[in-house]
Amino acid sequence: MKPHRKEAAEQTVIRLDAERALRHLDQLYRYATAITGDRDEAEDLVHDVFEALLRRPRSIRARDNERAYLLTMLRHRYVDALRMRRRRPQVELERPGEEQEARAGERPQARAEQREVLDAVAQLALHHREALVAVDVAGLGYAEAAALLGVPVGTVMSRVHRARGRVVAALDAPRVANGRFAKEEALVASA
Repeated sequence: MKPHRKEAAEQTVIRLDAERALRHLDQLYRYATAITGDRDEAEDLVHDVFEALLRRPRSIRARDNERAYLLTMLRHRYVDALRMRRRRPQVELERPGEEQEARAGERPQARAEQREVLDAVAQLALHHREALVAVDVAGLGYAEAAALLGVPVGTVMSRVHRARGRVVAALDAPRVANGRFAKEEALVASA
């Protein structure tokens, strides 16, 4: 007996290697930048994913989403890096004058607004940040984001809603001279 078309498609295996993953490079980089808040760290994460694919190409089922698989690889490497940093804390030196250069035709005001939004996203709890980035930056649907994060669709929807609200609240919050939010400054002053 011949298998049905649907069953045959599920049994078809795709070789996912670095060359095939190149079509998702921009999405991987945007996702990595959004979850890390740092372009250099994002670049390192994307390089790690491609290095892993160069070392050992993956075999995935044809019905699986390549992009979701790659984003999951990237997310796992990010979480691993966070765990490693917690175990081995390092002092980060501030590098003056290492501001990212503006893109051609980009207004300084737009650049400042982008920085504020990225800072607000970086302040979110990890589970909120991951959901927000998966949906709003990587462009995944709620179901795809749920599969990526390993949570129910309703949880993703809730996290995205709360994350968006917190980003808007952070952007609306008054700031004091040193760039901290007024609420943070009050906590520091009372300590």
